[in-house]
Order: sequence, then structure tokens, then C-alpha cells
Amino acid sequence: MVRAAFALATAEITRAHPHPPTVAWLRERWHAHAEAPEVRLAAAIGWLCLTDSPAPDELRRTVDTLADDAHAHAMETLPWMRAASGTNEPGLLRCKRCMLHPDEPDPETIFWDSLF
Repeated sequence: MVRAAFALATAEITRAHPHPPTVAWLRERWHAHAEAPEVRLAAAIGWLCLTDSPAPDELRRTVDTLADDAHAHAMETLPWMRAASGTNEPGLLRCKRCMLHPDEPDPETIFWDSLF
């Protein structure tokens, strides 16, 4: 989890102070099968925040495969993931939906719509 936090912090600082080698480093992290799933997920999200390039198919497969409820809840300990969370959606899953699957319905909207 510390390495995942480092990847997200690195992305945040790189967004404020662009540094192309760091963007490449984050890309290497989500590609690296030897990395922990949380690190790969954090690096993928960080990379998506730093690039205008469309998400490669490999990144989509990586996130879709690794971003499950268990990892999402574990990553809620990270301030970036808590800040990204919605009322009915952990931050990791919200990032996945918004960044890679924007056509999927927002659970918060579904919840509120069900009340009326």
C-alpha cells in the first residue's frame, strides 16, 4: 500500500510539475506484472491523469481485472482514493468507471433515482 501511495503522490506532483520521465515510469509500473495489484492500479490511474493519450487496451484489461471490491476497499486507506470516492462507490471503482467506462451508470444517481 505504501508503494501505491507513492505512485499516486508521484502522479500528483508530476501533474503540478510536468516531468515526462515520471509519466513513463508510471506506465512501466502498471505494465509490471511483478508489482502488487494496488501499485499497478495506482500507477494506471496516475498515468491516466497525466496523459491525454487514450487508455491502451492493456491498461483497460489490467484495471478491469484488478479493480475488484477487495482492492477498492483496501485502497480506501489512501487519501487520493478516499477523495475520489462517491456516496455508494469506493474511489478506485469510481476512477475506473469515470476514466475507462464513462457510459456506465453512476451508482449514486441510481440510488437517488430509486428514492423517487
